[in-house]
Parts: sequence; C-alpha cells; structure tokens
Amino acid sequence: MKVLGFSPVFNQLHDLPLLLEELSVTGPACDEFLLVNNGSNDGSEHIIRSSGWPCIEVERNRGVGWAIIAATEWAREHGYDVLVGLASNRKMLPAEMERVVGPIRRGEADYVTGSRYLEGGMSPNLSAFRRLAIPIVNLAVHLATGSRITDATCGYRAFRVDIFDRARFDWRAEWLWTYAFEPYLYGKVLIAGAAVRWLEVPITMRYPSRGHGYTKIRPGLDWWRMVYPFFWARIERGRFVESGTTV
Repeated sequence: MKVLGFSPVFNQLHDLPLLLEELSVTGPACDEFLLVNNGSNDGSEHIIRSSGWPCIEVERNRGVGWAIIAATEWAREHGYDVLVGLASNRKMLPAEMERVVGPIRRGEADYVTGSRYLEGGMSPNLSAFRRLAIPIVNLAVHLATGSRITDATCGYRAFRVDIFDRARFDWRAEWLWTYAFEPYLYGKVLIAGAAVRWLEVPITMRYPSRGHGYTKIRPGLDWWRMVYPFFWARIERGRFVESGTTV
C-alpha cells in the first residue's frame, strides 16, 4: 500500500523549515511527501523548491481545500493508495503519522482522523476560545450527521484515495476550495454508513505559546465555513456508495 504525505503551504516562512527538519529527522510514515505551494510570496516558495520534495505550485492562494483536492488528484495520478496531510504550521507531529495511517494499512478503516481528546492525545497551549468552540462544533456535527465524534476540527487526517471512485457528489466544486472541503468530506464520510469505514485515533495538536500566530482562520466567518458543510453534506443527495456499486 503506497502512502503519500502532503502539506499545503501558504506563507509559512517561520514554520516550514522546522517542519521539513522534523520530517528528515523522524522519517514520515509515507512513501513520498508532496508540498503544495498555494501562492506563497514570503520566501516559503524558495524553501519548497529547494527542499528536494515534489511540489505543486500555483501563483495565488486558492485555499486549503484546493490544496487538498490538488494533492488528492496528484496521488490518484501517481498510483498512491492513501493520502495523509500535515499542516505546514507544525501543529501536527510527523512522528505520529503512523497513528493516522496505520488503521488504513491494517484494513481497519478507509478514513481516519486524529483526536486530541481521546486517551493518549493532547493539545498543549490550546487557546481558551478553542476549548470552548470545539465541543460546540462536535455537537453541531452530531446534529448534522448523527455521528458522535470527539474532535471535529482536527486536521490530521488520512484516507484511501479510491473512496472518490465511489463518490456520487462533486468533491472538486469551487465552493470547497477554502475551508469547506475538509468538513464537507468528513460529513459525507460520517453519513456513508458501511460504504466508508471511519475512526478517530489519539494524536497531539501542538500550539505555540502566546506571541506567535498559529492559524490563518478568522473568528466568525471562517468557523462558520467549517460548520455548515457538515449540514450541507447531509442535505444534498450525493453520497458515497458501497464498493461494487455502478450506479
């Protein structure tokens, strides 16, 4: 089973070199690592080009959702079975990649997402706002999909790329290019029943101490963009179908 790791990058001059150093030291649990340069103009683009890793580049920032879609297409075109993402701001530990990929390798799941709230998970320096907001999002996801999860906003995820062969919805739609893609896809997975097996695993989500920005997500509008796709995933008709289904 071939595993592709990837990281979407938009202006991460401070953190990207540290992430690449961690990858070289720990050795990621993947066969190749792809960098998606999403229009960086702060010097990150030069680090990407000199890293030695394969990369996808665009001239302007099209959004993290676009970067994930592009990485998925790249994985499909190059014969990879599994895609796993790392944030370029170092919130996720390369050393924990096998926790997320392992259940897929062992045939236990098709889609795996990390959780800082499961036993063995942690989230140092998590802000008070996020401590309050994440349980609210978890409740909204339960209302939208009927599934109970512990960490709806964790971005440390891996999935089999062939699940898209069974997707009867437009997962490349332009409205998904910003923050909507991940919750929309997760919502489709949560309502898929036996068609897509999913689970959560404990991971670490680390945040810097005060004084260093760790996210480009804006309060209010961007958080709403991460919640409503779960409801839309339920409302619209398209679903994942089980393997072997042709219509």
